[in-house]
Amino acid sequence: MNVNKILKSLAVFFEKKQNSVFSYDVEKQKKYIKKLGNPKNNFERSYFQYKCQMKLKGSIFAFVLNIISLPLILFYLIIYFRNNEMILKERRDLVFLRNGLPENVLPKSLISIYHNIENEPKDGFIITKQDIQFIRKIILKYPLSWHFILKCLIKVGTYSFIIKKYSPDVIAVCAEYSFTSSLLTTYCNEKNIKHINVMHGEKLYFMRDSFFKFNSCYVWDEHYKKLFISMCADKNQFVIEIPPSLKFSESYIKNEKYDYTYYLGAESEEVLNIIANHLLILHKRKKRISIRPHPRYSNVDIVKKIFTFVNVEDTKKISIEQSLLQTDTAISLYSTVLNQALYNSIPIVIDDISNPQSFKKLNDLDYICLYKKHKLFSEVLKDIEL
Repeated sequence: MNVNKILKSLAVFFEKKQNSVFSYDVEKQKKYIKKLGNPKNNFERSYFQYKCQMKLKGSIFAFVLNIISLPLILFYLIIYFRNNEMILKERRDLVFLRNGLPENVLPKSLISIYHNIENEPKDGFIITKQDIQFIRKIILKYPLSWHFILKCLIKVGTYSFIIKKYSPDVIAVCAEYSFTSSLLTTYCNEKNIKHINVMHGEKLYFMRDSFFKFNSCYVWDEHYKKLFISMCADKNQFVIEIPPSLKFSESYIKNEKYDYTYYLGAESEEVLNIIANHLLILHKRKKRISIRPHPRYSNVDIVKKIFTFVNVEDTKKISIEQSLLQTDTAISLYSTVLNQALYNSIPIVIDDISNPQSFKKLNDLDYICLYKKHKLFSEVLKDIEL
C-alpha cells in the first residue's frame, strides 16, 4: 500500500476539479498571506504554506483531510519498526528527487559542480530515532494539524532513506509547492546537507507556492523571483538560470510539420469544444494543426473524440522538445510550453477566446508571457478571415 501515491493522485484529482488558480480571488490570497504575517523560522514557513493550501481547498475538504490523516500517522509510525533492514549504500554528491520530471530541468551549473549525480534514486522509507525527535517537535508545535504532521512524517521518512542510502551533499527537488519544503530545509541542514529547489513549470500568483525556503531556489527569470517574494518566499534563496529543458541544445533539429500546435491544460469538455470550433476555422484555411494533451490533466479519449480533424500527439512517444520543433507556432491559455517556445525562437499565441474569464485573470495572476512578445488567438483568427 503506497499511501503517498494515493495522496498524490487525490491531490491531482481535486486540483483539476477545483481549478483554484483561476477561481480563488487574488486579492483574497494577498490579504490572507498578509494576515499570517512574517514567519519566525522554517517550521512556521511550512505551517503558513500549509494554512494557505488548506484555505484554497476549503474548510470542509481541509477538515476531512485532517480526520483521515490521524490513523495514517499511526500507520506510518508502525512502518518505522519494519524498516530496520540493512540498506546497500551508494555514495552520491547530489540526489535529484524529480518525481517523473525530465532530468534536463536540472540547471547546468549544478551539474558542473556536482558530478556524481543520482537522477533515479531508489524509493524507500525509514524513520530513525533522530527522525522521531524531529517529528516530535512538529507534533508538539502543531498537535491538532494532523494532515500537516502526516505529510511531514512521510517526507522525513523519504529523505531519511535517501540520506542513509546515498550520503549526499545535496538533495535537489522540484517542490516549491510542497508545504513540507521549508521544514525539510532545516532537516537537511541539521545533517549538513543542502536543500535545493529547481523550477520546473509555469508559475502564477497562487498562494499554494507561498512562504517557502530552500538553501537555493533556481528560477528562470527575474519575474519569478519577484513573484515568489511577493508571496513571502525567502528573498535570499533565488538564483536565476535557464535550464536545458527551457533552451534546447543544438542537437535538436527543427522539422516543421504543423502551422499551429495547441497545448492543452486542465480544460473542461465544454472549453475543449470551444477550442475545437476555433481551430476548425484554421483547419478550413488549410492550416496544419496538432493538439498536445496535458500528460496529467487531459482525458485523451475525450480529446480524440473532439479533435477528429487534427493530429493528436502521443505524449509518451513524442517529447515536448520534438513537439515544439515540429510546429511553427505554439498556442495555449497559459503553459510552460509557451515559455519554452519563446526561448527557442518559436512564436506564441495566448488563447483569449476559449475561456475569456480565465484569460482576463492572467493579468492579476502576473503571467509572465503577457510581458513577452506574443499574439492573441483572436488576432490570429481575425487576420486569417481577412
